Amino acid sequence: MRSLTTGPALIAGAGVGGLTLALSLARRGVACRLFERAPVLEETGAGVQISPNAGRVLDALGLGPALDAAGTRPQAVAIMDGPGGRLLKALPLGAEAERRWGAPYRVIHRADLQTILLQAARAEPAIALMLGAEVKEARETASGAALELATASGPQAVEGAWVAGADGLGSSIRRAVKLPLAARATGLTAWRTVLPAAAVPAAFELSRVTVALGPGAHFVVYPVRGGREANLVLIGDDQTPRPEELVAGWSRPARDLAGAAGTWTRWPLRDRSPDPRMHRGRIALLGDAAHAALPSLAQGAAFAIEDAAVLARLVAQDGPDPLAAYERARLMRVARLQMRSRRQIGIDHMSGLAARARNLALAAAPASALLAGLDWIYGWRDDA
Repeated sequence: MRSLTTGPALIAGAGVGGLTLALSLARRGVACRLFERAPVLEETGAGVQISPNAGRVLDALGLGPALDAAGTRPQAVAIMDGPGGRLLKALPLGAEAERRWGAPYRVIHRADLQTILLQAARAEPAIALMLGAEVKEARETASGAALELATASGPQAVEGAWVAGADGLGSSIRRAVKLPLAARATGLTAWRTVLPAAAVPAAFELSRVTVALGPGAHFVVYPVRGGREANLVLIGDDQTPRPEELVAGWSRPARDLAGAAGTWTRWPLRDRSPDPRMHRGRIALLGDAAHAALPSLAQGAAFAIEDAAVLARLVAQDGPDPLAAYERARLMRVARLQMRSRRQIGIDHMSGLAARARNLALAAAPASALLAGLDWIYGWRDDA
């Protein structure tokens, strides 16, 4: 069987996962071709949290200084009771994150993260990026794998050693891995926006990540663009026509913050139950294409970065079946994330007596115990 390192890897999707994979392969001497359906990679999206498990991967690629220049290292995560406005618990990050998990916790605008990855990829001779190329189909060939593309100049076929599907929730590559394309409607919507830091009430300190919990909804606020702006995410019932209505009964600072946003972007949330595989033959999946999850643990981008690191390492090591080894290394971990994310959003959206019990438990729990509950996520390291 042809080695996966003898010909170019074909990567569908130039998002965070696809760009990280391309960089990780190129730094190991593996050539790749990266295909993105968008004709221009524009600055879109809102904030993203780069927890230590992902940060150490990006740091190893030499991107740490650029991440620090564009992002922020929050000093804590503050968990609040949204309706009452009371601080329930503050979990230290900052120096404590580096001490405990061996890498910093950063928050950054997604467009800034993509720009950093894209600039690094374009500086790599082993990476060829093609924009305006929509992947319609992936298939194995006698000597490797191929992609069928739709481009402005007409259909094209490209061949390589293997295919990585980093093409997101609506992945077309899933069909080649014999997995269902449909994702589950969750009944939830994420409303997202970015505000000038000066518009944020003092209760939402921008030296930290604030998570405010309420009945049927939760609010996440943290700094982006070096603290000059604030990223807002408000998640709740997708039948609610306006995000302000989700916090109508909450404390004044939360209401004021939701009302200060002139324009929100609405993202209906979908997820999938854990799948039985992440590859088939010479075709593999990573990121949301493989394991879409609710954003309640803020690990969508981070797990795509993890996938990319493991996949690139195993391909470069050129063992007997790198893609099967990748699947074995990742399958249980990503399934755990999907199930824990569903459970966490139920906890975050509790109401009545259940919410009161949750708040009492959070207030009483030692910060060290709550941090220990995050070790399985943030303490991850690739078995290089």
